[in-house]
Amino acid sequence: MEFKIQTSSPSSYGALNQKKISIPSLCPNCGVSNNPSTHGLHLSQKIGFFSHYCTSCEMYHHSMQDISKEIGICKVVFPNTQPSDLPEQVVNFSPRFTQMYRDAEFAENNNAVDLAGVGYRASLEILLKDYALGFKLEDYEDIAKTNLNNAISKYFKEDSSVQIAADVVRILGNDYAHWRKDEEFDLDILKAYLNIFIQIINTKLMLKNPPVSRNKK
Repeated sequence: MEFKIQTSSPSSYGALNQKKISIPSLCPNCGVSNNPSTHGLHLSQKIGFFSHYCTSCEMYHHSMQDISKEIGICKVVFPNTQPSDLPEQVVNFSPRFTQMYRDAEFAENNNAVDLAGVGYRASLEILLKDYALGFKLEDYEDIAKTNLNNAISKYFKEDSSVQIAADVVRILGNDYAHWRKDEEFDLDILKAYLNIFIQIINTKLMLKNPPVSRNKK
């Protein structure tokens, strides 16, 4: 997969004479907004090596920078993936969904497509059941023992658009786990419908917890 780095506003750090550098806007490991603790090392007058410690996932990512300019230009990042920017409301609401989605994305970026398909399907189930629990649609024990097919019908019985999106992810995700696939679908189709589901859940979370309301003046 072609890697295109997304950069945030340049930040200055204590190393390399307060040299300003450009860093990924999201941590390549966890996908959270990137505000790392950074240390640098001169390799030459033009090249610097930087280690970035993410305060969210407590893991390192690294970059090689062209420091010959006023603001360092990032040339190489390791890990060389840029996670998708998931909605903050969803990330905070369901951390396990977020981790499963990131794991599936990591598998996809390393060409383990079948594992990615199964992982995205698993992330759907986690987010759906966290939603059911968070919105008190049923008790924990009942939610836990309900399979995904029935959970989609039960918890979204009055919302056909959610059912459609969730069913596409469920069916295609199941195919990646089977001995033989019924049809050959691009993983991007599964992800597109999963992202529809994620956005719907994000909308429901935003409406449940608005920053202001008629009763909050």
